[in-house]
Amino acid sequence: MTVWILNHNLTDFNYLSLSDQRSGSYPRHDGTPEHETWKPQEVWYHPADFKQEKGIPNFPSWSSSTTVCDAKAKHIIRNLIEKYVEFLPLASPTITDTDYDVINPLRILDCLDYEQSEFARYEWNGKISDIIKYEFYPDCIGEIPIFILPIFKRTKLFVTDAFKQLVEDYNLTGLEFRKVWEG
Repeated sequence: MTVWILNHNLTDFNYLSLSDQRSGSYPRHDGTPEHETWKPQEVWYHPADFKQEKGIPNFPSWSSSTTVCDAKAKHIIRNLIEKYVEFLPLASPTITDTDYDVINPLRILDCLDYEQSEFARYEWNGKISDIIKYEFYPDCIGEIPIFILPIFKRTKLFVTDAFKQLVEDYNLTGLEFRKVWEG
């Protein structure tokens, strides 16, 4: 099994922006279900991207910690991940050719082996700022294809080979995968 961190490809593809930066909000990305209180945020593609002739991805970036998918990608990945996430709709008066949803991760796995992992720490307080070397308890992950860690639940989304392979098999665009562990 391999664990990957999801990143967005901002070099080749357009990214979404909130239509109103003052009143819009992002999902908490902390494992909390939000479907009952979620109000579809209004988004649009950043116009500077179109001047650079970037493509429209299946997984456009909306914020560094928020993963968004179009209707095609949602249809393809839904069966694999629907037990571990919720899909929160976005709205757009200017994007009419597809619908977009935020992938809100619900599964928090405390499966990081703190004894074997290596950390970067803040000098001023000694708290963990990043993980240099990841070590996981493989039995803890099992068959779960998408999850967050308690230590980085608002910033990093982790996936396994099953998710990565599905994205690659269907040539879905907009994501980059950074391998962090193989076990």
